[in-house]
Amino acid sequence: MSIEQFPEIETFQKLPRRVIVKGGNSGRNAKGESELRGIVINNIGHPVRDIKVFLVIFDEQEIPILNRNTIPNPSLISQGGIASFVFTLEDYPKEITNYYLYASWNYDDSNWRS
Repeated sequence: MSIEQFPEIETFQKLPRRVIVKGGNSGRNAKGESELRGIVINNIGHPVRDIKVFLVIFDEQEIPILNRNTIPNPSLISQGGIASFVFTLEDYPKEITNYYLYASWNYDDSNWRS
């Protein structure tokens, strides 16, 4: 989902029924390390847990050169909830520009009855 397709968040009904990961602007932190911050929005219809956000960085020829993952805060979010994440890359000298983000998660079934 590109930024142009991302609707104004008046209601979550306009968002697709999935767990959405959006990256913000990348930059450098005080130590000079590359950083990418973003959010995870749960619009799947059920609470989710064990969320993990993955970052794949591509070079100029669109070849993957780096793959990292992080756990957002919080890692358990209810329907309509938002979590935030940050990738800090000590081993990547450039600004993070050409990348792909995706998430893995599990349903939070702790309150489900058999």
